[in-house]
Amino acid sequence: MRRLAAALLVMTAFASLAGCAQDFDRGPDGQVSDKVKDGKKFYLVVKPTKGGEEKKFRVSKYDYHDCNRGSKYPKCVDD
Repeated sequence: MRRLAAALLVMTAFASLAGCAQDFDRGPDGQVSDKVKDGKKFYLVVKPTKGGEEKKFRVSKYDYHDCNRGSKYPKCVDD
């Protein structure tokens, strides 16, 4: 009985952690021109390589810290 309870507890813990992952839409390929932090929300501003206007989009805090101004997006995230 204790093993069953322990197994259920472990499964519940994994299930709750799986729901915590942040999944934001990927921005356009291009060069990071600016980084914006608004409270606990993180944004990158990217100038697309194919031209067009800069686009601001939300990213995880890890992607925010991995991408510096002037770096190429999404290469800075993938490295």
